[in-house]
Amino acid sequence: MRLKALKINPRHANGWESPLLEFGQRTTSLFAPNGSGKTPIVQSIAFCLGMEVKFREDICDNCISATLTVELNGGDVDIERNFSDKTFVVRSAGGTWQADNEAEFSRTIFQELGMEVPSLVAASKKSTIPYVSTVLPIFFMRQDGGYLGAYTPSKTPFIQDQFVEMLRFVFGYPPKRAYDVQKSRLDQKAKLEHAQRRLVFQQQIVAKLAEDIDDSPAVAQQLRQQSLGLTQQIDELRNAADKRNSADNALVELLKVKDEQIGRLRRARAELQARVDGIDGIRSEIEGEIKTLSLNEESRRVFLRFEDICAKPDCGLFMSSQETYGKNLLYLKDQIKDLENNVQRADAQIAGYDENIRSQEAERNMLRERVRQLGAEDDSVAIIVAVQNLTRELMGVEQQLIGIEKLSAEKKKYIQFDEDRFRIQDGIASMTKTGRADLGFNQLRGELEQLTVKWMDILATPNVSRRVSIEPDFKYKFGNEYLDIFTGSGRARLVLAIHGAIFEKYLEVESRPFRFLILDTPKQHELESQDLARYLVALQQLCDKNNAQIVVSSTEYRHPIETQDKEWLPSYPFPDQLMYLGKPVQ
Repeated sequence: MRLKALKINPRHANGWESPLLEFGQRTTSLFAPNGSGKTPIVQSIAFCLGMEVKFREDICDNCISATLTVELNGGDVDIERNFSDKTFVVRSAGGTWQADNEAEFSRTIFQELGMEVPSLVAASKKSTIPYVSTVLPIFFMRQDGGYLGAYTPSKTPFIQDQFVEMLRFVFGYPPKRAYDVQKSRLDQKAKLEHAQRRLVFQQQIVAKLAEDIDDSPAVAQQLRQQSLGLTQQIDELRNAADKRNSADNALVELLKVKDEQIGRLRRARAELQARVDGIDGIRSEIEGEIKTLSLNEESRRVFLRFEDICAKPDCGLFMSSQETYGKNLLYLKDQIKDLENNVQRADAQIAGYDENIRSQEAERNMLRERVRQLGAEDDSVAIIVAVQNLTRELMGVEQQLIGIEKLSAEKKKYIQFDEDRFRIQDGIASMTKTGRADLGFNQLRGELEQLTVKWMDILATPNVSRRVSIEPDFKYKFGNEYLDIFTGSGRARLVLAIHGAIFEKYLEVESRPFRFLILDTPKQHELESQDLARYLVALQQLCDKNNAQIVVSSTEYRHPIETQDKEWLPSYPFPDQLMYLGKPVQ
């Protein structure tokens, strides 16, 4: 896209217009004193391309629209934009079409320029597209606010990481935050949060069951063997010919098993009590560490005023202890809390063991009494009693086996949930942009760093480090200082150097469509004429080499023009001075 001509159109017979202002093949210069209307002329170029511009009331009252003629795909295209309703009318050899909003206009212009319009993430997290006006701040430096930063749009950015996204767009790199990818990432993050909550809940279920159930392989195998033995004994009682002997032997065997169970329970309780006693010792040691840590912190506070020891403000004598005290104290208290939780669970288990032992001892005493009384009872009663006791014991064993199976199933679910969470995390990680595209964009950053230094030297930028670095979000640093730390002439020169570097790198590829740089020069006190002249000459050499254009508007400095250039001067007479806008000639 090259600039061909500009025309301001009158609203009525006595309104204001401009002549047909033709752009130079290389340089277009506007030179006139303040108050002659240079700013509305320069702003109208950007306005026709969609930029938000606030014109003064007298302009809107006397002018109806601005028409910008550009060369597009080898043909001329007229873009007319109304000052009142901001609508666009575009005329070309292929016909005329109207755009009621900037999005529609921008989508069509980008399509004509052969630029694939990406779907980006808006500040509102919704889908949006770039506009021509969001690209323009790279190629247009307005005097009002344009020298405050490397990228200064006319209204609040509505695209996330707008400067980076626009650079990636115009240089042909894929977006940093493509909306489709970003939306999928947000969906996956929501799934990850659900998976994490589900995993924590499942962990609590497993921990609760594990408090009362020992699902170790040895215990499970022992219970299965015990269940099989009890079942066989019950079958023998039912089928044995000598019912009396069978009942007697079954009760004796059951009494033996009961004694073994009580012994196992007592051993398990003793082991658990030993663990509790050990935990009490560990807790005492940790409490001692906390007391020592607190004493150290109190000692540090005695020297809270650094001047008592070291007069340097950045001494840092107690910095390490001050930073780590809170962390260590919190860590030790968390340990005590975990130990207390373990003790509470262990106490609950010990109480369960005590209750179980009392129950088993009561059943053992009952079995002993039954064995003693067996001789006084008939065979039928003995068999019934033996079967009842064996069945009750079998049911207890089966319940324990069911608990083990349930705990095993819940553990499998926990493992499955953990695997699901890992897959989601892996999917989110795979969405992070990597590969050749980012390598190319990082290489672009490095080349722009070097070119920025070159243009700083052209502008004779004083007292600024040449160690330029560009962060991934395209914040410029000069040594250890960011761009926004500079003011006045220093910042103006740096902004000009940044735009010169970007423009030079952009023009290296002949097919890139934006072939112009519009420069509303900074005020005279911010940039001396000889430095501006040297900068413009370097830009002209760049344009000669790459078939590009520059537009320069200045009050104090009049840039010399050559045959391939154009100079726009005010031509409409007003009482005080000539103006760029005036009544149509009758």
